[in-house]
Amino acid sequence: MKQRGFTLLELLVTMAIVGILTAIAWPGYGAVVRRAQRNDARLALLGIQYAEELRYQNFHSYSDQVAGSAAQGDLGLAERSASGSYQLAVTLRDDGQRYTVSARPLPQGRQATDNTCMVLWLDETGKRGATDADGRDTTALCWR
Repeated sequence: MKQRGFTLLELLVTMAIVGILTAIAWPGYGAVVRRAQRNDARLALLGIQYAEELRYQNFHSYSDQVAGSAAQGDLGLAERSASGSYQLAVTLRDDGQRYTVSARPLPQGRQATDNTCMVLWLDETGKRGATDADGRDTTALCWR
């Protein structure tokens, strides 16, 4: 009588191979997820820039209120990125004639450990920037 099935040694070898492949793939997966979340922040910043320019056409100044009623002059957008990983804010300069919009990871969010791109920002001229946890410029890495 012929027995069917796998031996314990075959199962252990298969589990070892799966474990090795997982160990190799996991860091790459984390990097892909971080880049996707950064893209979410970049899109949110560009959306705020668009809303600021629309507001400027009507009121001849920019707004520092991301949320609120667009009818009252606020931008009427969410204060967080679409995935909820970044807090969005606008800082005005020169009596409302210039602004910088920034995205910072939420402390309890998925991007809290992304020390490479701790702050992404964009100003009214379209200049983009980013800094890491130590304040070093990481624009080339974060805006690609």
